[in-house]
Amino acid sequence: MKVGWAIVFVAAALVAAAPAQAADPSTPWGSAERVQRALFSAQENLIFGTPAQAQRGVRRARAAYRGVLRSSLRADAPEADRALRRALAVADRAARRGDRRALAAARGEVKAALFAGAYAVTLDSAGRGDASATRSWLLLRDFRTATRFTRPGADATAAVASLAKGTTSPREAQLAVTKDLLDAYQARQRDLLKDADAARDKGFAAGEAEAAAQAAGYWEILAARYRQDRGAAAEGAASDAFAELRAAAESGDQQAAVNARDEIDQALDGFTAAPFTAEESARRAQQFLRFVALVPVEYGRGVKDGRVTLDFEVQEAIAFGTAADAAFDDLRDQLAKRDAAATASVGVEIDRLSAVTTDAARKETGVASHDEVEKLGKKIEDQLADVMPAKWRKPTDDSDYDLIALTLDRMEAAVGAGQRRQAEQARLEAYAFFEFGPERRLKSIDPGLATDVEGLIWYGVKGHDGLAELISKGASRRELRATRLALDDELEDARATLGDSASRTTVVTNAAIIVFREGLEAVLILAAITASFVGIRRRLRRPVLVGAVLGLIASVFTWVLAQTLLQSLSRYGEKLEAVVGLIAIGVLLLITNWFFHRVYWSEWIGRFHRQRRKLLAKEQAGFWSAQALGLLVLGLTSVYREGFETVLFLQSLELSAGATAVIEGAALGLALTLGVAVLTFALQRKLPYKKMLIVTGVLIGVVLVVMVGQTARTMQGTGWLPIHPLDWDIPASLGLWMGVFPSVETLLAQAAAIVFVIGSYVVATQVKVKRPQRRAARQQPAGAPKPVEPLESKTPIAS
Repeated sequence: MKVGWAIVFVAAALVAAAPAQAADPSTPWGSAERVQRALFSAQENLIFGTPAQAQRGVRRARAAYRGVLRSSLRADAPEADRALRRALAVADRAARRGDRRALAAARGEVKAALFAGAYAVTLDSAGRGDASATRSWLLLRDFRTATRFTRPGADATAAVASLAKGTTSPREAQLAVTKDLLDAYQARQRDLLKDADAARDKGFAAGEAEAAAQAAGYWEILAARYRQDRGAAAEGAASDAFAELRAAAESGDQQAAVNARDEIDQALDGFTAAPFTAEESARRAQQFLRFVALVPVEYGRGVKDGRVTLDFEVQEAIAFGTAADAAFDDLRDQLAKRDAAATASVGVEIDRLSAVTTDAARKETGVASHDEVEKLGKKIEDQLADVMPAKWRKPTDDSDYDLIALTLDRMEAAVGAGQRRQAEQARLEAYAFFEFGPERRLKSIDPGLATDVEGLIWYGVKGHDGLAELISKGASRRELRATRLALDDELEDARATLGDSASRTTVVTNAAIIVFREGLEAVLILAAITASFVGIRRRLRRPVLVGAVLGLIASVFTWVLAQTLLQSLSRYGEKLEAVVGLIAIGVLLLITNWFFHRVYWSEWIGRFHRQRRKLLAKEQAGFWSAQALGLLVLGLTSVYREGFETVLFLQSLELSAGATAVIEGAALGLALTLGVAVLTFALQRKLPYKKMLIVTGVLIGVVLVVMVGQTARTMQGTGWLPIHPLDWDIPASLGLWMGVFPSVETLLAQAAAIVFVIGSYVVATQVKVKRPQRRAARQQPAGAPKPVEPLESKTPIAS
């Protein structure tokens, strides 16, 4: 068993050592690579060769250390130099004795000492403003393991580049490099401690000794920061625990190693080596909250009635749970300072959440229900609301941009692995993060930029193919890369743009059209009702207008109620937007159909006239109060009907663009409506209602086409409609203003809506007008005059 693990270890190390063939001994990283390669050769010789051969490997390591590496460390990092020479001496004795465990531990110490020395020299060079030396020594470092929701930090590299250009001060560059390296070494230390535990459980003594020694060596890098945060006494206790772990791993004392690990876990609980700024903490907190919210969403898609139906979705839930756990670790120390007990409770619930999702991955039936996971996620969110600062709970665009970038990384990796389904799922997730995050504000500020980002995610723009189209065609990762880089640039522009002055957008225009169209309809109806209320009957206008005001107030309450209801359903994301869009389209089709048929005007307003005459008859019978109440209800329902439709339409726009742009457009439409109402009722002027309604009817038809196209595209995002991209050069402005996108499904949906409205109008004309005329013509004697069109078919504007 031990020999098997040793072979695995050797194979893995050979792969890691392969790039060392090109190591340049004149550079710090090249010399360090030669040291590591020589020590690995010594370990290999102890397994497959002789102790003498292993000793020769150690001597080569000592020789590789001499030169630029040793001279620099001796001058600028003497402690690291002493640790290196001491570890190399231990390695020589271990090779002579044939002690694999001791040699592995010595190699771990050497590696950690090399990185500790490089860390000290890098910071010193950056503080002096020496960009060239900083860049050279920065190459000798360790990196945190990248996962689906953590990206390798590039801040240090970017800071050195800015230092070379003179755009960053030495102090600022030094701070950036320090944070990047501390974050990397703390993350790698966690990994090494887990590796040591795994090796101990499997009986791989050499692997345990090397990982434990390297983790203890990394503590030398982190200890100063720990002392600053927790005090000298706590730092001394933690250092003792790491020393005990290293000694236990080298001696093979498993119980001592377990005890030391418990002490280390307690000491490091909540410790963050690279402290966050206030903005970074809020950003990480938003990521944490998003991860926690996404676990039940993904779990619900993969589990039904206690049975796993989609394993991929369960794996997504596990990934988000792991990401939430990592984010919580980064924030735990700050949260514990506010409320230690509540923070500990949150940690317990997060562990439960991870356990539940992981359990679902191990078995197909008898797993926790979606409701249980949802309640657990809600419990965590409620607890966090009590312990988190208010600023952390406020959504930020920066966290959304981070999540977009992380998800696009997953998409690229899936494309590289040939996993098209997973790549498409990641693309849709990235789009969802954008759509329900920064896009809402961006559409109100720079709609063109929002359209460009959407185009790159979907069907292409600015000469680049869209990600949806590329994935659909099975493009390679290299082919995808150009679009990804262009998308990154657009997202950076979007990040910089947000916060500028708002401009008129298609959402403002559409909202204004909807409000004005429905408001004009209400004004027309009220004008038709009150037109004959003149002279002594003028007082009857009052209950109608009071009812109209109540209808307007009721519409506002409906808006608030709809906001509350839809916010509670916001976890359904694009599915909610698609459903609301479909309902709005259905009502819009019906009203547009009525409008163009003239059936609506002849029958609906005619009904109001008939009801008005009944109420006037009650006046003659003496039922004045009933008459007034009836007229009030008539005014209320005539306005509220239009208000309800307006709320329904605007909810669809609000879900896709945010409330700000919608309110702006609604205010504009309401102002125009009130202007018409003033002209009608206050100035007693007659307006060409019929012509105005025809114009607004055409505009509503345009809104219908836009809404159908955008809703169809949203349904593609939910997976309710397939995606068949078209290789057509459709300008991005058409997507912005007309909802026209280059896919078979969206264009067919828009064409179907237009055909339905025009076709039904033609059919209605044939049935209601042409056919009766032909029938009358057949029955009429020759030479007789043509019959007069019935008065009821004409549009009554006044009595």
